[in-house]
Amino acid sequence: MRRFASEFFEQSPVLLYPVLALVLFFIVFLVVVIRVMRMKASEADLCARIPLEEELEVPHE
Repeated sequence: MRRFASEFFEQSPVLLYPVLALVLFFIVFLVVVIRVMRMKASEADLCARIPLEEELEVPHE
């Protein structure tokens, strides 16, 4: 597998960017999942009610 990967990236070093983007996406995804899993119920309830709160009325001119 290592030989295949080295031959693959020797052909075009630019192919490293999609791999780095995938790794970055995966790390961010894991951080978000862990943060949501550790969130308290009260905090989740507060976030769930955000779209239902009354918005400040903007005076029309």
